[in-house]
Amino acid sequence: MISVRVGTALAAAGLGVMTLSGCSGDIRQQASDLVEQVVESGTEKITNAVSGDVFTPEGIDAAYAAISDKVGANPMQVVEVKIAPGVLVVEAIDPSAPTSLNEWSFLAGTVRNPVPIDYAGDTEALQQNLFASNEVPATTIAAAIDGAVAASGIPDGAVKTVTVKRNLPVDQAIGILIDVEGAGAGKQVRSDAAGQVTEVV
Repeated sequence: MISVRVGTALAAAGLGVMTLSGCSGDIRQQASDLVEQVVESGTEKITNAVSGDVFTPEGIDAAYAAISDKVGANPMQVVEVKIAPGVLVVEAIDPSAPTSLNEWSFLAGTVRNPVPIDYAGDTEALQQNLFASNEVPATTIAAAIDGAVAASGIPDGAVKTVTVKRNLPVDQAIGILIDVEGAGAGKQVRSDAAGQVTEVV
């Protein structure tokens, strides 16, 4: 039964080519996120059970290792990492073609085929947004997740999505953005690359 429902989740989360635009270091995703589609479809508990808990250091490292093996680089050079229960998505360049950017998804315990990202050929913006996947260790991401609900101040809140990326166009620093929801409220807890909370909005 789980395999059928996971298949449904995968089908519901199917995407076409991702379109990104780059301008002065600002690369923005224009299409729907696989992570958000899985969360909104209500299948995150199923994918989490199959994939393992990707909110833990062990789960993040396992997903990274599986994707890195497919990408052919460890550490990977990435533009963004997104995590939801049971789902981890990275936007990583192809080491054999450094101007080729692809989305790789770890879902239901497997790595899906890459989805090419069109960033309008703005290689300057691509280079400005890139960082190595090990610049923010899995232990730091997991610790930030663990403290996010308390930092949000939302009673009975739960972490829905986590995003790791540079803070462009504000600055070049890498940040961890954690969306917490609960009791009809939502907050984003923002941390630096060391996992220290910098802002709650």
